[in-house]
Amino acid sequence: MMGGGGGADHPAGREMGPEVVGGRTVELSRDHLWPLAIVLGLAAVVLVNLLFIYVAVSEADPVVPSYVSEHR
Repeated sequence: MMGGGGGADHPAGREMGPEVVGGRTVELSRDHLWPLAIVLGLAAVVLVNLLFIYVAVSEADPVVPSYVSEHR
């Protein structure tokens, strides 16, 4: 049977159980997990990049005044 939104449409072994969201029952399946995995992965990448930026800025050597003021 195609269409619909019932749990009978999910292949066997893919159902994770019902969850109540906003007063209605929603079936969770692995198809609903990949967007969450992508968001969590991107969040981890952003956090690591922010850590690298913090270390680079906080541990940076001071700029020599002659580098800024003299002609090259």
